[in-house]
Amino acid sequence: MHRSTTTRSPHQSSVRARNEIDVPPAERTAKGCRVPHFSRACDPANALAGTRPWSSRYPNCSAAVRPSIMRRPWPRSVSFLIVAVSAIYALLRGRLDRAGVTRAVGSLNNDDCFAVPGLEACEDVAWVDQESGTAYLVCSDRTSRKHWVPATLHLNATQLPEKSTDYIAVFDLASRSYRRLTLKGLPEEAQGIWVHAIDLWRSPKDPNHLTIFINSHRPPKNRALAPKEGADSVVEIFETLVGTDEASYVKTVKDPLVRTPNNIAATGPRTFYVSNDHRYKQHWSRAYEILKATPSDIIYCDASGTMPKCIIAADNVIYPNGLAKGPGNLIYQASTIAGLVRVWEARPDHTLQEKDVIKINRHFDNIHVGHDGAMYATALTKILQFKEAGADAGMSGNRPPVEVFRITNSTIGHITGRHYHSELIFADDGSTVMGSTSAAPYQNKLLMTGLFSDEVVVCTIPPVQK
Repeated sequence: MHRSTTTRSPHQSSVRARNEIDVPPAERTAKGCRVPHFSRACDPANALAGTRPWSSRYPNCSAAVRPSIMRRPWPRSVSFLIVAVSAIYALLRGRLDRAGVTRAVGSLNNDDCFAVPGLEACEDVAWVDQESGTAYLVCSDRTSRKHWVPATLHLNATQLPEKSTDYIAVFDLASRSYRRLTLKGLPEEAQGIWVHAIDLWRSPKDPNHLTIFINSHRPPKNRALAPKEGADSVVEIFETLVGTDEASYVKTVKDPLVRTPNNIAATGPRTFYVSNDHRYKQHWSRAYEILKATPSDIIYCDASGTMPKCIIAADNVIYPNGLAKGPGNLIYQASTIAGLVRVWEARPDHTLQEKDVIKINRHFDNIHVGHDGAMYATALTKILQFKEAGADAGMSGNRPPVEVFRITNSTIGHITGRHYHSELIFADDGSTVMGSTSAAPYQNKLLMTGLFSDEVVVCTIPPVQK
């Protein structure tokens, strides 16, 4: 039998090669689907555009064939990338917002403020006497902060002065003036105080008698080893009287459990809780703590005897930072990484039991409690900018923004299940208040201080709504 053959010209073959899309062999054998090739005029892109839909031209093609053809213009790698990016964003969205990456900082209650030049690098303010308006602060200078902040791994101890120039300041809000306390009896080996945080205990029997607690980050004896060993941190205890210019040394609390002390909550004239902001003084994991922090702990110490007795009050706590004594047996604790404030209840053995968690998606530093029981939590609201500014203690002009939240007891907690109500009470983009780490209330004002701020700022805020 003679079979006719058709000979194509080279031109016809090249045209077909350009205008046709091959279908995988498994799809060519689909029953009734006589589509060994599809012209580009009928590819899925044109089908989606509504021109010559291939399904009407080839009605016998099964649904199993159509999806694979429809997907052909989208490489699987592109689809996988889209899904992966979406999943990662969903996972990180909360963290990005917490860090301030996707959030702008506006202005709130920052139009009635006054600054106090000279009070530089005051990381914490302990307490404001509501009767006299007297505040106690621990201050340094920005040059020292540039080289020495163990909490942020600034461990260049060889650049520090032989004796610390840090000090305790007593600030009078009425006159807007301050003075330095003279420290009496501090051992020579301390080489001064290397301040971070402060808290005070006021004697119930004698309101004029104050006990001062300071966590002091002493450099190691061999300062060249500081980058490897970290600080030789202790808690110093002093006593003073309201209105005087002196504080007398009582004792130094040094214990292996007090490794990386950040903040202190005094519970008596010789007892206190202290937060270890990091598990290790120095460790490679600290470089990535904003993504995943190694849990640390909160320590309770009793220094009433000859030797201090310290115990772990709460373990496996993510970046415990600010501490504050609440009413009764309550202790408030801010987490810098986790975006929350924990409410602890002290047991008779001084260990802490978690009672509540207040979730606010910010990186918090210090907490202060007003005379009415309201908490004021200061947020490092753009933490990446804060870290960048901290590299040179803000001396390059980088001014991180500030947010302060007020937390009060909820009046409808029995209905909502939430026992605390939080509200943003202060916000500034860094123009008025720079990188505050503490905000202490006094009447209708906030006294704001910062680890490397160039000055202290006091702003008027609205009262708590009853």
